[in-house]
Amino acid sequence: MAVQRQIDFKRILRHVLFWLAYTLYQILQQGWENEDTFSFQLYPQLLTNIPIDILFVYINLYVLMPSFYYKRKYVQYVLALIILLFMDGILARYFTWLIWNNWDKVHNPAVYLSENKNFYIPVRILRNAVQTFPVIAATMLIKLMDNSFKQEKKLREIEKEKFSAELGLLKAQINPHFLFNTLNSLYALTLKGSGQASKVVLRLSDLMNYMLYEASANKVSLKEEIKYLENYISIEQMRFAERLELSFQCSGDIDGKLIAPLLLLPFVENAFKHGIEDDSGWVTINLKVTGNRLFLKVENSCAAVSKQKGKGMGLGNVKRRLELTYPGSYELTINQTTGTFEAELELDL
Repeated sequence: MAVQRQIDFKRILRHVLFWLAYTLYQILQQGWENEDTFSFQLYPQLLTNIPIDILFVYINLYVLMPSFYYKRKYVQYVLALIILLFMDGILARYFTWLIWNNWDKVHNPAVYLSENKNFYIPVRILRNAVQTFPVIAATMLIKLMDNSFKQEKKLREIEKEKFSAELGLLKAQINPHFLFNTLNSLYALTLKGSGQASKVVLRLSDLMNYMLYEASANKVSLKEEIKYLENYISIEQMRFAERLELSFQCSGDIDGKLIAPLLLLPFVENAFKHGIEDDSGWVTINLKVTGNRLFLKVENSCAAVSKQKGKGMGLGNVKRRLELTYPGSYELTINQTTGTFEAELELDL
């Protein structure tokens, strides 16, 4: 509520400053039109002309434009604007006839004697209307520019909310997907009565702790992310044991580097999921950091193109996350040949 009041105050202040500037302009205009001088004398007629201009400007901004212009009823708007300007001219002439003629009679008799005393003088009414049109046009332009800015800001906010929602959904999809695969690994070990099952549970606990309390951030430490991958790889090593040929290498300076959480997991997870086809297989993982550039290459064995192609949601998910979080700053290459599947990622951290 306090924030809203502050915003309203700033808006009122902007309007007040605008009308003060307009009043100053009118004072200067009277001087250079009538006397060819820069004078700051307040002409009495401005005491009624300025409020009339303010009244009809706001009628245009908050009545005519919402009723006709914003609804694309341009013909009706032009007709209504002409009527508005005519009413402005009539009202300004009325105050001149009612008040300022009598004022001149007392304070400026020479002007009073030369003044036409009739109320209805079409030329003067038209002149008053024409003189008001520039301020109505200027305020209309300012209003349209302000509306355009607000609309653009709103669209950016909507896009940002959409981006956050989509990214959150993609990250949320990773967790059950990963958990499902890991529980399958644990189930396979328990069926064999393997003593490795308890170690898998401990590793899984560490992984879930990371996913719940660390991976919710937009960026995490690359060192923690690699540690997370190592835990996952350990689980898969326990599951496949001698059936798996594994090579995992990590090099480069990773201190102080940040990365989007759970971004690398789908590549590794996909390799294990499809790399062990006929009771055996191999997986090679190379991760290197050079400066602020990360290089990841994951290769795995696969029995046939038809088996690997289109499997799983992990890689499709990670492609979309890369587009959202690293637009224009990554390169992803996926190749598949007979017996080999390869994914290469280059990323600016």
